[in-house]
Amino acid sequence: MYDEKSMREDKGILTGLLALMMAAGLAAVTAVLYLLVTNEHLFVRIATIVLLTLVAASVIAMAAALVSVLVLYSGRGNTEAAGRLVIMTLNKMLVPAFAFGKLIGLSRERIQRAYAGINNRVVFAGKQRFKPEDVLVLLPHCIQYSGCKHRITGDIYNCAQCGRCTVADIVKLGRGTGVNIKMVPGGTLARKIIKETRPKAVVAVACENDLCSGIRDTGLLPVIGILNERPHGPCRDTRVDVGKVASAVKFFTDGRY
Repeated sequence: MYDEKSMREDKGILTGLLALMMAAGLAAVTAVLYLLVTNEHLFVRIATIVLLTLVAASVIAMAAALVSVLVLYSGRGNTEAAGRLVIMTLNKMLVPAFAFGKLIGLSRERIQRAYAGINNRVVFAGKQRFKPEDVLVLLPHCIQYSGCKHRITGDIYNCAQCGRCTVADIVKLGRGTGVNIKMVPGGTLARKIIKETRPKAVVAVACENDLCSGIRDTGLLPVIGILNERPHGPCRDTRVDVGKVASAVKFFTDGRY
């Protein structure tokens, strides 16, 4: 479902960011230790100790996450546990990761793609399988042809299947597999649908920003994220590789992709 080149790039981005953030954290620890040694005021020393504890804990967490990334991509050991530790750490440190990424020329979108990629690898390391009715496929409304007069955000099966967009192929996938498919206009409604339908697994199609925030918001719910294609720019006549959606559904229902 995902090529080795993308996986290697995601690994390089994540290990590089974690290493850079660790180096910054160690520099901060050194600075805080200097303040602790040179300042004799009790209040300042207490505040410095608290700060030192927080920074040291962050460095340890990043070191553990860095090791976990290597374990996850090596395929050895408990890859599922290693992956969850990475995701948990990145969820807490994604905002500073964007800042550090900017320093080394990485865009926010590229970091978000790497985040989605490692999340998918974590899901693939799991062994849970689900009934088709427990799997939810979430689609952005922008994959519908912009000139279409049929309203399908409430019911995707209202699609006329004219073939001008990929919705017709996804309708066939839904009918053939029995999974639940919903089209949503935004992340807020997507979260509402997840809360109402209570799926056990999700296949989400979205842009980098919506995919990243959606994965973070779902917590422990397994989500396979698939980036949409934007030949006409964002939020208009986007497309999705239906083969990737089908592979994700097959993984959740059959354990194969």
